[in-house]
Amino acid sequence: MMIYDLEEIEELGIFDGINEIIATTKNELGAANAAPLGLIKKGDTLSVRLFVGSHTYENIMARGEFVANVSHDPMLFVETALNDISDDKFVERDGELTLKDAEAWALFRCEPKNLDIALPEVEFVKGEVLKREFRAVNRGINLVVEAAVAATRYIALKSDLYLEEIFKIRRIVGRCGGPREIEAMDRLEELIEQYE
Repeated sequence: MMIYDLEEIEELGIFDGINEIIATTKNELGAANAAPLGLIKKGDTLSVRLFVGSHTYENIMARGEFVANVSHDPMLFVETALNDISDDKFVERDGELTLKDAEAWALFRCEPKNLDIALPEVEFVKGEVLKREFRAVNRGINLVVEAAVAATRYIALKSDLYLEEIFKIRRIVGRCGGPREIEAMDRLEELIEQYE
């Protein structure tokens, strides 16, 4: 089901607060990139925080747009946070670069500002619901996303506080998560070791 009206954006799984999505972008040569991104919604205002130096930042600065992919796959968050994913994980839908396994996607455009940390207002253009699944809240997936955020900060800042946070999260995921969440934490630790 295609959606074009901001008033219906909740149909895509985007609500007030920080929505953890996986942004897909292309560089000027058309190469695909995917990375987690916090899409902030406050009423009718949408924004993102971009950090200079990332592929996502550079691609959005160059093209002024990105696709927000909604997913509950913990492995996808881990892989896109710390690794490049293969081209077969992407698919074009309605002319836009999306993730093959997304549950929904939404195209956003913005007027980029070249700042060290940019918080541009973004405009919803269109989106599509691909899967509509009911699920109970699983603390494991939320914690894997939090661990992926901590891992990107550890890699950037080399602060052991983030490693301690990841180890604490690991224990809780072991109790609360399912096999996919536990596998995602194993992969996260493998990827962190590559940066040490």
